[in-house]
Amino acid sequence: MVASKSVAVLFPCALALSAAMTTGCALSDETLAQPAADCSTAGQNEFLFKLMKDVYLWYDGVPDLDHRSYPSPEELLVDLVDKSRDRWSYISSKSDYEAFFREGQTLGIGFRWGYDLEGSLRFALVHPASPAGAAGLRRGDRVLAVNGIDVEEIARDGRWAEVTGPDEEGHEISLTIERPGEEAFTVAVQKAWYGVTTVLNPRVLQVGASTVGYLMLTTFIEPSEEELDRAFATFRESQVTELVLDLRYNGGGRLAVERHLASLIHRPATSGALLDITAHNDRHGDWDKRALFKELDQPALPLSRLVVITSGGTASASETLINSLRPYIDVKLVGSTTHGKPVGMHGWDYCDKIMHPISFRVLNAAEEGDYYDGFAPDCPADDTLNAELGDTGETALAEALHLLEHGECSTPAQPVGGGERRRAPPPEIRWEGLRHEIGAL
Repeated sequence: MVASKSVAVLFPCALALSAAMTTGCALSDETLAQPAADCSTAGQNEFLFKLMKDVYLWYDGVPDLDHRSYPSPEELLVDLVDKSRDRWSYISSKSDYEAFFREGQTLGIGFRWGYDLEGSLRFALVHPASPAGAAGLRRGDRVLAVNGIDVEEIARDGRWAEVTGPDEEGHEISLTIERPGEEAFTVAVQKAWYGVTTVLNPRVLQVGASTVGYLMLTTFIEPSEEELDRAFATFRESQVTELVLDLRYNGGGRLAVERHLASLIHRPATSGALLDITAHNDRHGDWDKRALFKELDQPALPLSRLVVITSGGTASASETLINSLRPYIDVKLVGSTTHGKPVGMHGWDYCDKIMHPISFRVLNAAEEGDYYDGFAPDCPADDTLNAELGDTGETALAEALHLLEHGECSTPAQPVGGGERRRAPPPEIRWEGLRHEIGAL
């Protein structure tokens, strides 16, 4: 998760440097004079080293090492982070970061893939405006080979980065695809800039006597607010009384957008109610923030509960939403255990790069957080990839609707150590850095 306010600030306390902090917890709303940055490798490494020693959530564990000997700040960061706790700190280009979070634009092919329960690699999500969408690829397509290399060989040898290639416009990837009832075919797709639609398949469903709203949200970026407002306007017009929020592929994003969604879902009777707390290390307690529910023009939905579809891809701001609403509304989870990221980062702009060290914890109004093991589902359900998202026959959504209609899971949960064990979830193809935030190749 990242905070949302774009400002330029001076480093307090320990750092004698100044830099533009691009995301939130600002010390000043004014742009302050900046000295010329030293954009040599040594200069960038020194900036990162001092940054980690000061603002990093676990700054006291940052090792003393010869930062000048590293060939890049990216490689230096690998040896500075607390590997036992931090899977998330990263460095991105400023242009890529701003294009995605502010404009909803990203460079790539536009699909998310994963393994199904039988071990086949399939597309889980295809962004409609992307090159993959334009090529007619769709959820459920089985991928047999990439660039003529069998996917089993790619997985065995860890060649995912090699076969998907650099993030360069025009870079071409060939994909061999299999669909039921069709012969396998190969399609060549080139990486290009495309606009991300973050709200997918919003629809209104009738379940028993209840009118249920459903939508999938793929990420929290600035354009998401307008998309969410439109979807919730439809829900209000349709007199929706229940909501299923599909966050199974949502790796997080801006906390300001997450707070907007939380306020669309629920509005406490008392104004000024606390939504979440961001808590920094003991050097920067003055950066701590107590965020309130937003006062929006449109009313919240009349919900007494919320059902969220989750997976291991549900991370960061998505988990913050779950945790922050729990003191106010009954939140039920359907799917599989979430990622487990109860921390977030600000971004520091230096030499056309944004450095994102983990710099705060996020707690709810009851001061609950630290869910590093993720949130376990109330009703386990597989992501079977064999039906369109939003289809009432799709396994996870069907389970969510069953829970709403009957007040219980379709299959009673097995006690730990008792009965038949659930099968292990399929292996994941990991996303790193900004690609994890985007959630698609």
